[in-house]
Amino acid sequence: MMRSRIFLACALALGACRRAPAPMPDIFSEVVGAWHRTSVGELPPGPEPDPVPRAAIERIRAASYEGPGKLEARLYQLTSPAVALDVVQRWKPAPGTVFFYSGRFFVLIRWQTADRKALREFVGALEKKFPVRE
Repeated sequence: MMRSRIFLACALALGACRRAPAPMPDIFSEVVGAWHRTSVGELPPGPEPDPVPRAAIERIRAASYEGPGKLEARLYQLTSPAVALDVVQRWKPAPGTVFFYSGRFFVLIRWQTADRKALREFVGALEKKFPVRE
């Protein structure tokens, strides 16, 4: 009986040490440059079309935009910055796709018939929403 109480106390102590997930940065504004958001929402970490390790995903937020074209952006909150770096290093570039990471966040942007200058401005605006890391 005493042994089970000690085990339970240790398990509760270890569970209390678990870090709370960092808040998701609010990067999907109503308007980003020439782009207007048409939808935004949370996606469940499930069978994704993107090659991000499912076990490393804590949250996914997605938004669609229209403007000088159409684009979809996804923000993945991953378990660590090391996982985000690994995803970026293993990602295979594809036409109509751009990606970057900051800390434990991975951002994927896919577009259709987008104006290049407006797209660069969109990506730059999203990158600026992440804190500068030294």
